[in-house]
Amino acid sequence: MNRRMLIIALAAGLAAFPSACSTAGGQAGGSFTEADSGKNFTTSPGAALNIRLKGNYTTGYSWNIVSCDKSIIQPAGSQYIPSQPQRVGSGGVQHYTFNIVGKGQTTLKITYHRVWEKDVPPAQVFDLHIVSK
Repeated sequence: MNRRMLIIALAAGLAAFPSACSTAGGQAGGSFTEADSGKNFTTSPGAALNIRLKGNYTTGYSWNIVSCDKSIIQPAGSQYIPSQPQRVGSGGVQHYTFNIVGKGQTTLKITYHRVWEKDVPPAQVFDLHIVSK
């Protein structure tokens, strides 16, 4: 009986697998956080890309897009959502949405720094190498 249940569970899992791995229109999108910095991401035009980066804007630091090839990837939205309850010193999450609009390779670079500190290296750097086919 246990073997039969295992086979049924495996069959159900395999049946659901294709729909769990595809997105509308067959475009491969993705979601990323600080832990994904430095990684490669392969996608295609028409896909969406979501990035969530932790930050603390009450300290003067903020995430800012530094570079990307806008013929391949275009910013589609940005929103900072503070932690709840909102208190001085509490952090939040910066949400970015991008659309893949062309084919090619680019590196998306986002830095966490105080914009008025011109000669100071950023506290954090998020890099994602994107290959759009």
